[in-house]
Amino acid sequence: MELTHEEESILSGISFNGEQIKNGELDENDKALLTEMRAVGAYLKKKYPSYEFVITGCELKAGTAKDYNEWYYRAEGIERDSAFIATSREMDGKLEIKDDFYGEVVRKDIQETIEGDLKQIGLPVVQVNIGFWEYLGKEYGEKISADEVLQGIIPAGNDIKIFLDGSVLSDAPYEEVVAKIKELLVRKKVIGDIYIVVLKDADSDFARDRLYSKSVTLD
Repeated sequence: MELTHEEESILSGISFNGEQIKNGELDENDKALLTEMRAVGAYLKKKYPSYEFVITGCELKAGTAKDYNEWYYRAEGIERDSAFIATSREMDGKLEIKDDFYGEVVRKDIQETIEGDLKQIGLPVVQVNIGFWEYLGKEYGEKISADEVLQGIIPAGNDIKIFLDGSVLSDAPYEEVVAKIKELLVRKKVIGDIYIVVLKDADSDFARDRLYSKSVTLD
């Protein structure tokens, strides 16, 4: 069986049959993994046609508590420390694939929306970081709505971190600042886990130079 260099490398890394794979000799398990890998690649290409993806690795569900395989991939032109992840599992005889790349599609719009709203009520925003806990399927492609993600209409598991500049924050108690942010986000129908951090100043280390932090869940 003919394999690309990337396919050979990935299969050799997750199979006990490295030498056979190099010779194109795949057993039934390896053939199934190859079919699954190619299905994940085709899924990503169809779902996000404006991007180019390369699958870089896999963590099999065997030996874990997970009921799905995790396929690691990168997107051409996007630099980040960790790989993107797509999950795949058998459901009613069919392969169900989900991914986390939608977060890359909506992240900037959500960040700009929240930063703009906070600045409008006079808060000194240093940075807003957005993450997502959920993997989403083929129904949410490139045209996914950032507003629907932010409002929980699309269940992405929003994880929002807000960093404020404590050096120019008003003298109001931090609890009042949190209440002000919560009131704003509720009014905007934002859903998710919100983590609010007050830093010493805009140049502070996000981990070491915290004056105050508070978690709020909006649902």
